[in-house]
Formats: sequence, C-alpha cells, structure tokens
Amino acid sequence: MKFTRKAIAGISALALMTGLAACGGSSRGTNAASGGTEASANASDTLIGISMPTKSLERWNKDGANLESQLEKLGYKVSLQYADNKPNQQVDQIQNMANDGAKVVIVGSIDGTAVGPAVEAAKSNGATIIAYDRLIMNTDAVDYYATFDLAEVGKLQGQYIADALGLEDGATGPFNIELMTGSPDDNNARYFFEGAWSILGPYFESGVLQSPSGKVPSSVDDWQSIGILSWDQKKAQDEMENRLNSFYTGDTKLDAVLAPNDALALGTVNAIEAKGWDYMPVITGQDCDKANVANIVAGKQSMDVFKDTRKLADAVATMTDQIVKGETVETDSSYNNGTKDVPTKLLTPITITKDNVQEELVDTGYISAEDAGL
Repeated sequence: MKFTRKAIAGISALALMTGLAACGGSSRGTNAASGGTEASANASDTLIGISMPTKSLERWNKDGANLESQLEKLGYKVSLQYADNKPNQQVDQIQNMANDGAKVVIVGSIDGTAVGPAVEAAKSNGATIIAYDRLIMNTDAVDYYATFDLAEVGKLQGQYIADALGLEDGATGPFNIELMTGSPDDNNARYFFEGAWSILGPYFESGVLQSPSGKVPSSVDDWQSIGILSWDQKKAQDEMENRLNSFYTGDTKLDAVLAPNDALALGTVNAIEAKGWDYMPVITGQDCDKANVANIVAGKQSMDVFKDTRKLADAVATMTDQIVKGETVETDSSYNNGTKDVPTKLLTPITITKDNVQEELVDTGYISAEDAGL
C-alpha cells in the first residue's frame, strides 16, 4: 500500500517518486482523539489493550514486555496479546479488547490493511487507536502512530554496503549483491527497501552493482517481488540457498546481501555457512536480536540497525497516558495512510557494528555482554 510523507529535507528524488512522506519539523501537539479521551478517575480502572503480531521474533517479545511494563508502572490494567502472525486472530483480539472496554488499543499490525475493520469497530466502541511501529492503512480510525524513521533504516543499510564496497570512493566492481525485502503484507518493508534503494539504485544503473540471480525489482513499487513472507528466517534461508546453489558456482563471488531484518540476516548467514566459503560477504540486518549481535561480534554479520524499542515503548506509554487524561498528545511528524494524515511520534535508528556493540547495546543494558558474545 502506498502512503506519503511530507517533504523531508535531503530525501532523494527516487524516494519522493515512491511516496514516502512525513510532515517534519519541531515537536508539536495534537488534541487527544475523540474516542476514549475522558480522564480516568483511577488508572487502575482503565484498560489498555496491546495487540502484537507474533512471539516468533525476538523484537516483538521485547516490544510487548517493555510497553506492558511502562503502562503498568503508570497504574493501568493491561491486556497484552500476541496474534501468532495470523491476521484473523489479531482482528479478534482487537475486537475483544474493545468489547472489554479498552480506552486505548495499541496495535502492532500483522497486515496493515486487514486490521482496518477491527480498529474501526474498536473506535466506534470508544477506544483510541495507536498504530505501533507499523501503520494501519486506509482507515480514519487510527488516531496516532509511533515508529522509527522507516526510510532511514534502509538508508543506513544501503550506505553501509556502499561504504564497505568503496562505491563512493570510485570502486567500479562490478560487485555481486543479492537483495531481499520484508513481508509483502508489512507496509514498513516497502520503505526500508526504498531507503536502501535510494543509495544502491544508482550503482545498479551504472553497472557497478549487479545481481547474478536477477532478483532486482524494476522499481521501488515492485519491492514485493523479492519479499520474504512473514519475515520468516527459514524462508529466507531457503531462498538464499536456492540463489547460491543456482548462481554462485565456480569463481562467482557474493560481495553483499541486503537483508532488511535480523531474521532474514540469520537465514542468510546459515545459507552461506552451509556453502563452506572461507569468507563472509557484507550482510546487513535490523533489530539487534541476540543471535545477530553475537554474529556481528564473531564477524559473520556486518552491521545491524538498532531501533531502541525501550524508547518506543516509553513514547507510546506517554502518548497513552496523555490520551486517557485528555491532555495534548505530543507528536512531531505525520504519515498519510491513504485516508488521513496520522499524527506521528518519530524516533531515530542508529547503525551498530562490532565497534559500538559495547557502548550502544551492552553499556545501556539492552543486551548482556555474554549474549553479545563479548
């Protein structure tokens, strides 16, 4: 699904063509949404619903636990549920939360379109809807959105590959790179790729980068053609094994892999290790899962994009508290979901390499030194 962000300085012409937009600028406030905004006389009487997509990815477990903890510290009753990557199950969960009287329903959607009718029903039942990390599409029922800068995630991945291969220093290659995108039903996956493609696309056009498998989208709009359903590690591993066995024989060397998240990166590492090569190509990632951080330290994965979900949970907990109390909800951006401009709280991701694992992940308590392989 296509949605736009409004004018961010410095974004590439390609990104503008594909419709990513956010209304940037300094912090601004928006009035609390009409549904569920009356201040609760007692926080312990106020139910907050949280619907997360799955427990199969480490990051969603952390997101759910962090958000639940923050809200409980504020005194709210919390119903945290996971939908096992089943859109119909998530729809039922959201409807049940609304029926139980949830004042705010926070949704990390599996399918940003499929949950539309459920959040509309919840909204009509008096709930305020916050889209968590993934935007809910094509409905005016979503009141707020909180996420990390989506295109920036991909830009960090693409820039790392460009720097590692020396592309901006004039290296002519040609270099062999394989591209993957995230789940075709996840709106965020498009914008991760869009950001990466804004860096890598020109090098494909010039011939400096090439993909022996031929799995290169004709444009950003064609991103789903290389998507990995449900961000599934095993599917990514199978896909990479097929490419390696078919196109990387003899002296053909793989120089880099654009893996948009850690599950896909881990599948990629497993596929490459099965080949028995004496080197690892440049491999990107996102989420800083424990196994992937350990792989970075061990030299198997090159980089990761860190989205500190503790900060995201804190931001959403604050937004929720402001909504329930009828206060101004602080946002700093907006995303258009095809129906409306959704007031958004936007956070900034950072690049993680072996050089800053200790400082950014271990010293801040996000991961232990043991789990990081230090």
